[in-house]
Amino acid sequence: MPIRLKKLIGTLLILIWLFFYVLFALKLAATILPDSHWAVQVLYYAFAGMAWIVPPGFIIQWMAEGARDDD
Repeated sequence: MPIRLKKLIGTLLILIWLFFYVLFALKLAATILPDSHWAVQVLYYAFAGMAWIVPPGFIIQWMAEGARDDD
């Protein structure tokens, strides 16, 4: 698969993932966190703020696989 196509597909997948992840994280926060302690809220937002990067990391790794071969 050409590297440009892989990058296009990967970019679209990351944007779609981010859109749905944000919706899910906000819905979860709105339903569970309003009555919780402030420390729980801080921990949730810290975790949610960092957890979104794990799946895009695999997508970025997949996008970069063929880059060395095409040079």
